[in-house]
Amino acid sequence: MSSIGAPGFPLIGSLTVVALLLLYGASFPGGVSLWVLPVLLVAFVLGTVWLGRLAVKLFNPAARADVRRNLPRWAAPPAIGLLVLILVLAGEPARSRFALSEQAFERVARSAVAGDADWKMRSGTLGSFDISWAERHGNTVRFALAGGGDVIHAHGLIWSPYGKPSLPEEEEYEPYVEHYYGSWYLWVESF
Repeated sequence: MSSIGAPGFPLIGSLTVVALLLLYGASFPGGVSLWVLPVLLVAFVLGTVWLGRLAVKLFNPAARADVRRNLPRWAAPPAIGLLVLILVLAGEPARSRFALSEQAFERVARSAVAGDADWKMRSGTLGSFDISWAERHGNTVRFALAGGGDVIHAHGLIWSPYGKPSLPEEEEYEPYVEHYYGSWYLWVESF
């Protein structure tokens, strides 16, 4: 009889924490943090451990009954991985996080375009995002997201209710802009 048991709390709990970190890393519109790479490595190692343990069980005919008896515990790691993969590929973490914050962003953007004196925003929290800065350019407002970037390129959101925004020419870079949702656009520095 094999001494390897069905996955328990240490493996399934670790994979759950890794899955939550990956979903958080994918929740930044237009960018993924570099810190996600070590988390992916940990996910790969945990997945390899699970696969190795399953292979030992399946290649031992006497231990196959244990796999059938504990099928939910054996199926939990690939189910967690598949769920994370589907959610990330569908863009759901970023879409959900932005939906929770959209009203706060739009309130600040409308205040800025209306010319309110108190709209100026430096670093701080807006909705569920940390913002490095915000600037108004005509009828648009650009928000730089803190965290979630790749440390090299700044990125963020632009509120532009009248179509694709035109941004001021920057000496250092030309920003890349794409439509995100409704009046919102993503921008990324492009060196």
